[in-house]
Amino acid sequence: MPWLRRPVSEISRQNMHIPIQTNLPRLDRLTVEWRGRDFSLPYFYRDGTGGPAILFVHGLGGAKENFYAAFQSPALADCTLATFDEPGTGLAAFDPNAGLDLSALADMAQGVADQLLPGPYFLAGASMGGLITLLQLRRHGIGRIKGYINLEGNLSPEDCMFSRRVVSHDLDSFEPEFRGAMGELRASRYAGDQIIAHNMALNVDIRGYHAYSFETVAESDSGRLLEEFIGLPIPRLFLYGDANKGLSYLPRLRASDVRVQEIPSSAHFLFYDNPVETFRAVGEFVHMSHPDSAA
Repeated sequence: MPWLRRPVSEISRQNMHIPIQTNLPRLDRLTVEWRGRDFSLPYFYRDGTGGPAILFVHGLGGAKENFYAAFQSPALADCTLATFDEPGTGLAAFDPNAGLDLSALADMAQGVADQLLPGPYFLAGASMGGLITLLQLRRHGIGRIKGYINLEGNLSPEDCMFSRRVVSHDLDSFEPEFRGAMGELRASRYAGDQIIAHNMALNVDIRGYHAYSFETVAESDSGRLLEEFIGLPIPRLFLYGDANKGLSYLPRLRASDVRVQEIPSSAHFLFYDNPVETFRAVGEFVHMSHPDSAA
């Protein structure tokens, strides 16, 4: 048969998806200073091939691995990508005597960007990471940031799904609530919820989860975040899972010049539920907003 004489590599190219070959992400550590203390933060980093640079910031219960699919996405194949563990998540130790809060994490995100991405870059935050990055912009200004991506980040009181349940507990009484949240997430039909539940069990220091929740609730209840997001003088993208199409502020975002996009077959952790469409949307946005980058 004629097809048997064709090289296997040619048959494979025609009949199956072949992932784009690119530089592998590097796992390493960097040190950032905050209020006289040094924090060692593990990170993933990959040099791009002419595309824009992006810093991803994870949320409560997350870790740098939340964005690993970004390194696999064909839509971001030419991009320089970076993401890191916040203290008390992943491989980053939590210092209970440092007084860490979300403002500290915002300062650390700025420090990571200064070390890893010295040129122009896009800033992206998911869930509580959306709030951290808004605080980063508030505290440090736009500077080198070319655009901003919010992946269902905190913008209003309704976004405090689990953090609001934290703040009525001191640390000693919080563990049953923490375990209850993990149980609820494990029982969800969405893969992202289940993965985050396992990440909370494996990679999250309960002391950090508790400490970060207080400023999360206070800022989400402040009424400032939505207007700050809409008022940013840079390109902005808001992504949300189709399970959350009832978010009360979506009409307000759509009435503004923010680019709003629904990710199908997804809930809150859309980067796990539908990573292909999530990072395709991110890729379209950063290349549209950074037209000089390689296609």
